[in-house]
Amino acid sequence: DSQDITVIVAAGNTAMLHLLLSLPAENIRKQPYVGAAYRLPPFRAAEVGLQINARGLLYCLPCVAGFVGADIVAGIYASGLADSEEIRMLIDIGTNGEIVIGNKDWMITCSASAGPAFEGSGVKCGMKATRGAIERVLISPEGNVNYRAVGNTKPRGICGSGLIDLVAGLYEAGFIDRSGNLLPGTTDRIRERDGVLEFVLVPRARSDAGKDLVVTQPDLENLLAAKAAIYAGAQVLAKSTGLDFDEIETIYIAGGFGNDLDREKAIAIGLIPDLPLEKVRFVGNTAILGARLALLSEDIWNEIEHIAQSITYYDLISYPYYYDEFQAARFIPHTDLGRFSSVTEKLEECA
Repeated sequence: DSQDITVIVAAGNTAMLHLLLSLPAENIRKQPYVGAAYRLPPFRAAEVGLQINARGLLYCLPCVAGFVGADIVAGIYASGLADSEEIRMLIDIGTNGEIVIGNKDWMITCSASAGPAFEGSGVKCGMKATRGAIERVLISPEGNVNYRAVGNTKPRGICGSGLIDLVAGLYEAGFIDRSGNLLPGTTDRIRERDGVLEFVLVPRARSDAGKDLVVTQPDLENLLAAKAAIYAGAQVLAKSTGLDFDEIETIYIAGGFGNDLDREKAIAIGLIPDLPLEKVRFVGNTAILGARLALLSEDIWNEIEHIAQSITYYDLISYPYYYDEFQAARFIPHTDLGRFSSVTEKLEECA
């Protein structure tokens, strides 16, 4: 029963925690992008409308900056990055692409404004990774499409991992160019509707949405902008610490993608650096895992507090060439193909 619940731990981004607690949030979106508070005392859960035990408490994990919230701090702990001897990177892909580099001795973080495309928003048929969301896609050179939806049911839309597979598949099949432009005439699945090109992923008869499930040209532009922001943020953060990507032992990929993320496809579109697959690990929703651990252990809570106090925030806006890096990353996989040698080698083998 809800009255048996006496404690709740929340690990959201800075803006979400402000809205949850009715704190003034308007300054987060204005320079210098500062929140009202980053470390918060416990509250009576009933004060914010949470219907648990009348004396139940709500604890919010600490934030770092206006765009690096408690979800990232929880993820740093849950991934083990803060205990690592080797240098590791955590990339949490959501509306903001938060990135952390470091180990047990030092950590630095930044936030790239990726937009919500990989969370299913801003995409015509996008949705969260819930039942009916297409999470895996495979496209043949002939235009045949195979997919898997969450719950093994009829699809209602497509989530982040499915979108990554889709973009990679469209490019590998030759249905889009390196700029993400759909190429009419390459397959009968590409059509124009209301003056906009779109690729038909699932016909209406096979979907549970009462309509064709499609990806449109504006969708592809949003997706490439989102992946460019994340890759550019990772590149700039690595440069700011004097590191090359190959000096990073492991890259953890976090986010609400569904049950799995095809690491090879994520590299193929230029979302994450071109590293050996054994160096890239998909770790799922580390915010929830970190919150759960903090709920169960006061020692872990204190360790997470220490992480928030010791991490350094790096403002990408202060980096003079961030926009140039962003623009260069808006192609598949990147304008500098030398950064993605494994991708170009594979495409040459298939040609």
